[in-house]
Amino acid sequence: MSGDRPRVLLPEDPRDVHLLHLPMGIFVADPDGQLVVCNETARRILGLPEGEVANARIGELHADPAWYRERARAALDAALAGDGFEKAVGHLRIGGDDVYVEEILRAVVDQSSGSAAAIVGCLVDVTAEHEAAEQSRALRLKVEELAFDIGRVLHANTSTLLMVNQTLEAVSQALQPVSSAPSTPASEDPAERLPELARSLARRLERLLAAVDSERRPTVLPLEAWAHLEEQVAMLNEHETRIPVPELRGSTLRTLASAVGAALREAPLGSLPREATREVLRAADELQRGACLAQVLATRQAVVQMDTTLRALRDFITSDVRTRETRKRMPVQQWVREAVAQIGEFAKIAGVALQTQAIDPELEVFGSERELVRALANVLHNAVKYSWRREQGQPWVAIAASATSGSIHVEVENWGVPISADEIARGLVFELGYRGKWSTDRGRLGTGIGLTDALRAARAHGGDVLVSSRPARLTTLPDTHRDYHRQPFLTRVTLRLPLFPPSGRPR
Repeated sequence: MSGDRPRVLLPEDPRDVHLLHLPMGIFVADPDGQLVVCNETARRILGLPEGEVANARIGELHADPAWYRERARAALDAALAGDGFEKAVGHLRIGGDDVYVEEILRAVVDQSSGSAAAIVGCLVDVTAEHEAAEQSRALRLKVEELAFDIGRVLHANTSTLLMVNQTLEAVSQALQPVSSAPSTPASEDPAERLPELARSLARRLERLLAAVDSERRPTVLPLEAWAHLEEQVAMLNEHETRIPVPELRGSTLRTLASAVGAALREAPLGSLPREATREVLRAADELQRGACLAQVLATRQAVVQMDTTLRALRDFITSDVRTRETRKRMPVQQWVREAVAQIGEFAKIAGVALQTQAIDPELEVFGSERELVRALANVLHNAVKYSWRREQGQPWVAIAASATSGSIHVEVENWGVPISADEIARGLVFELGYRGKWSTDRGRLGTGIGLTDALRAARAHGGDVLVSSRPARLTTLPDTHRDYHRQPFLTRVTLRLPLFPPSGRPR
């Protein structure tokens, strides 16, 4: 017998089968399925009483008697062909209960007629294993259905976010300052202009306050209104220290500007110096407009980031229930270009420059375009999200690709939030749902699936993901110092995949 078939030692005389004390059930039946003899284990599995088995037919104990007959005929065919056993999982109906057995049948051939003289069978009760497998299958189907439903919900949410994004874009365009000068440079970040606009309003308000002497003030506005205006001058000049959370400055300045304008409009017509009042109101309107624009753009950035995050989450959840994409050859240039395009709008709104170095057009990989593009887009999304604007002007993310020792290395590097050496060494950055110790800097959103998904896709293609993070400048601080991770880091994530063709370097 071949080595992959089970070996069952049977007695020379089938009538001695009852003497076998084995953990498996053994029986002998005639060609019609009438039991001749069986051991105690088979008797227990088949639910037979003590004593004779003359009235028991093995086929009729099966939920589908025809199934047993088919197996018996297959066992005879196997024996005539020189094979020994026919093995399958049988479904028995014993006393109203379902019992599942691993059933091995062997036909004893009557050499004179070429028909079966008897059927010798072995039974192993696998009911528990079968039920566990069925429960696992049912659970898997439920998970797939749930994943599909979650995918639909997330798709609906991304559609809503798209509408919100388009509305915010229209509002931001309407709030942009209008300049008639053709040589005016591209507008800077509106949030960065707020301190200047606040100080401008403070200066003009100070001049107005100085222009109205103390004797006239009660005839124009209540004294508490004048005191409030003077306090607002101080607040406008010192808002950066008085409002330590940068995200709250825009809304606070907008409220201050609105309050200044409302207070001055309460004054009787002609009671305040006309030109000075006009300048204050103009400066207040500019500050309100600038603060609104900054808030709209910040909200739009958060919406785009949320949209990108939800799309990544949707793709991650539904990756196992979608139709598998046929793998194919793909130029690395195309792979990188498609991933950059997916993150382009988020990078633009975040003010991060995507710098793609020249890529050899002959470099190719082999795999699922959807999976590989999503993996690289996840890495790019993280790099944009965790970039710093501080100290160096516009933040950047650099993308480069090269071939080394039969592998493609696509490197994504950014300047910004650090990843600790411990998180990399312990593989925490790849754990599902894990967000780095420093990743919540400035309230950045995240799900902790980006690198998990990227690693899964890379390894499914025979590759890997490598992460390194180090201080951007030379430092003498030990990594245990409280300020060590408060400085900018250069973080590099490398997607490594087999080069196509696998024989090596470029044609």
